Amino acid sequence: MAVSNALCLAEFGIGALRLGVPVEAVVEAIPLPAAPDRLPRRRGALAGVVEHHGRLVPVVDLARWVDVGAVEHTGAGAGIRAGARVLVLHEAGRTVGLKVDAINGLIDLQPEDVTRLHHDDDPEEVFHSAARTPEGGQVLSLLDTARLARLAAAWSDDAAAGAAHAASNEAAGAHADAATRLYALLQVGAQQLAVPAEALTEVIPMPALARFGGGIDSAWCSWRGRHLAILPPGALLAQAIDETRDEAAPLLAVIERDGLALGLPVRAALRLDSFADAGLSAAGSVVASTYDRDGVPVQLLDDAALFARFPEAAISGDGAPERAHGAGHGARGDSAAHGAGNACAYIVYEADGLAAVAIDAVERILGPHEAAAALKDADGAACMNWEGRAIPLRELRAPAQAQQPAPHLLLVRGADGLHACAVARVHILIPPGGGQVYRIGKNIEFITANEGAAQASYRIADLAAPSAAG
Repeated sequence: MAVSNALCLAEFGIGALRLGVPVEAVVEAIPLPAAPDRLPRRRGALAGVVEHHGRLVPVVDLARWVDVGAVEHTGAGAGIRAGARVLVLHEAGRTVGLKVDAINGLIDLQPEDVTRLHHDDDPEEVFHSAARTPEGGQVLSLLDTARLARLAAAWSDDAAAGAAHAASNEAAGAHADAATRLYALLQVGAQQLAVPAEALTEVIPMPALARFGGGIDSAWCSWRGRHLAILPPGALLAQAIDETRDEAAPLLAVIERDGLALGLPVRAALRLDSFADAGLSAAGSVVASTYDRDGVPVQLLDDAALFARFPEAAISGDGAPERAHGAGHGARGDSAAHGAGNACAYIVYEADGLAAVAIDAVERILGPHEAAAALKDADGAACMNWEGRAIPLRELRAPAQAQQPAPHLLLVRGADGLHACAVARVHILIPPGGGQVYRIGKNIEFITANEGAAQASYRIADLAAPSAAG
């Protein structure tokens, strides 16, 4: 299994084991028949045969090869769970099914997260590498799809299946089935929303939210060091407005596209499934209605249309500016929505989190030694000595940071005169034109700027205001 690039894994469970397989190898997850058709074998790990879109696919039961332990039942909401199912896998022209007990969603891993543990390259073994998940630190065994099919000596061959399918279509005068796409199904209010599997980064417990204000019903949170805009209630599914309020939703689904991200409050993550998405973009909206194989209504999400409709996703940008703000991501033409280059420099500081302030508002920055001297005679009062007079001191640091004796001080001149703001440290300076400024609502602004190979986003604080806070 190649691990030279970042991996997006579909995570699933067999007994007590947690396993992962590259999402590009997953064709579909289908229900396990109560009595699968049998393919008699004297030995091996075949659990039977299932039909998948007109072709017969052998199903492997790993429990017949290795000790998988007992199934562990966990609380609802921990992941995408669907009970016993068949994971249809495809690699190198071969399709094989795998019997699984649970499908737990998608996980992103970096190459350094993957460790090869078995080095003997035993042709009789199906696992050689493992990974520790970024969230929770649990260990996944990585499944090699091609090796699984080879060891089982059972698969459905693309060439044979394609010839049989073409002959069947020619005889019936039918057209080939529409292409399908793998989706993750989420419970949003009383409805099911299908998000393209490659666009769903993770589903996490709902974090603390902050309101944008300014008359708009939306929020944001911190996620992986970035600012993440949370979609307002009913933004996608109008019929679920009363049931999708983020305060009531226990989970947050993070959806990414082209370096941008948006958050969606959800009640539960359900399962992986496949749907034909032909004509989805022609629907003229962010979602299009369809039905699953049981006749349950499902709303398919067009992730490209989603990010075009909600340009506030730009505050989460982690890639180059031309990627984050390129074609396909702007339904509005105003600079506040798209972001404008910063006309003045900004100082990024750490207080209770990272924030930025326009350098025009800051008269001077005092390092720890100068700050200690200025605070020497304050005797605990909310003031400091500056040029022979006492000026107000605002503590912007978190309580734990405020216990440290040597802050940095930003001297700021506002409408009520000069005052000092205590911060933990000064992080970076963003020069004019070095970032993009975004306005959400009437008075909430962010600035994004490159930091090495990535791009970071900072909330802009107005420290000159009488009630300024970091």
